[in-house]
Amino acid sequence: MASSAATLDRSTTRQQPNIGFGATLKSEWTKMISTRSTYIMLLIAVALAVGLTALIGLAVGSTYDDWNASDQASFEPISFSLAGMAFGSILLIVLGVNLVASEYSSGMIRTTLAVTPQRGRLLAAKVVLISVVTMVATLVITILSLAVGMAILGAYDMPTVSLSDSDVLRTIVLLTLTSPLFPLIGATFAFLFRSIATPITLVLAVFFAPSMFGALFPRWWQENVLSLLPSSAADSLSLGHVNDSDMYLDPAIAAVVVAAWLVIVIGAAYVTLTRRDA
Repeated sequence: MASSAATLDRSTTRQQPNIGFGATLKSEWTKMISTRSTYIMLLIAVALAVGLTALIGLAVGSTYDDWNASDQASFEPISFSLAGMAFGSILLIVLGVNLVASEYSSGMIRTTLAVTPQRGRLLAAKVVLISVVTMVATLVITILSLAVGMAILGAYDMPTVSLSDSDVLRTIVLLTLTSPLFPLIGATFAFLFRSIATPITLVLAVFFAPSMFGALFPRWWQENVLSLLPSSAADSLSLGHVNDSDMYLDPAIAAVVVAAWLVIVIGAAYVTLTRRDA
């Protein structure tokens, strides 16, 4: 009897289809686009980022003539035109969290793992999907924000730069490449806590903490501790060439730090997904 049971188990294992990575990625894509909230969050992210950039530009432009000469001379149009980016990024973080946490809250994760028992393959598909969607959305947001921002600044005779300027192109490319970092951090928190609210709270704290509280720390902490946080390292890469800050790293070092955070984040998600039951 034991022999028959073992033979049946091996037969069942052999009959189980081996779902390839392409099929897993297609399945994750189908789940994402079949949810209305995905489209809503992406549209709001674009509208919020571009809209806030426009509102801030109108408010600042109307007072530009009242600025003193020093403030006018130090005005930097590229980073200013991206003032709304942070708010659009919040929606992309929520999207990254939701793509993982929603499966746990609905119980769909059990079906997903039954169809794709290779959990590393499932994680890779989610990482690729979150990264691609985030980068495409960020590319659109960045270009539109810069175009709208420069148009408004130009209308008030404020300093502007062309979208073909080397610094602008560098900003667009690097913002796009670094954009998946925080949605992936959010996805990892979602694997850890299997909820939506807690991961979003934690990742937003990591996202905003350096910019909100960094100036309160001694300079040594800014240069040697806060600069190694993911948001500071990402900003060092994407905006360090147009802005200066004690928390900005050399671009080569910043690239290593961002890569290290990605390895840590994806590694933590892998360990969590493979060692815990659904």
